[in-house]
Amino acid sequence: MKENKDYTLTKGEMQVMNALWAAGKALDVHEVVSRYDEPRPAYTTISTFLKILTTKGFVDYKKGNGKQYLYFPVISRAEYTSRVMKDVKDRFFGGSASSLVRFFVEEQQLSEADLKELLSLIQNY
Repeated sequence: MKENKDYTLTKGEMQVMNALWAAGKALDVHEVVSRYDEPRPAYTTISTFLKILTTKGFVDYKKGNGKQYLYFPVISRAEYTSRVMKDVKDRFFGGSASSLVRFFVEEQQLSEADLKELLSLIQNY
């Protein structure tokens, strides 16, 4: 992936990435479109998103049959999530993981089950 300080994707870009990640294989534009619920976006819309994602370095492509191109992610969902969360931690919480966790505990109304799971993760780490 090209080094890019802004690792975040727009909602539309994220939907395309989700389709590619879920597929587990390279897809052409028609196949990406077919993975959307109705009403599906236009072929040209998805094609534009794939070009943007390729330029940003999130997606690459290979030649398929004829004029067809097959698109595939060059970053995993886990790697993307890790980069975004690191960026959130650095930007909003001064790099402090404890401040990030505190925010979720205090502001996101975690359930008792969520809190127990967090405590278990911490204790078993």
